[in-house]
Amino acid sequence: MVHLIHAADGMFPSDMATGSQEEIEEERRLFYVALTRAKEHLHLYAPLRYHHGGPFGRGDAHSYGQRTRFLPPAVNELLDQRPVRARRSDGALLVTPVELPSAVDDALRALW
Repeated sequence: MVHLIHAADGMFPSDMATGSQEEIEEERRLFYVALTRAKEHLHLYAPLRYHHGGPFGRGDAHSYGQRTRFLPPAVNELLDQRPVRARRSDGALLVTPVELPSAVDDALRALW
């Protein structure tokens, strides 16, 4: 079982390694290696939002995450996409489940 966290642009490929096409291709190779290590289960995690908290953790400033460009829309039918649901100790959901990836697309469209 392989868990690949932060499958988002800026992480895969790393924004520190996008200065040339060769660097991006090396990031693509690293991503491929991570994906192909799974024997039975592969779990990819991509954040919907990145929070940019203010002083003392106050505020709700955030930006929307974008899934890595290394996973083009053509692979969507191969993925079982679902939100990770945080739960309290009594089992109740902390957040309302959202549909992925349309929630991000709808939110971005609403900005324009």
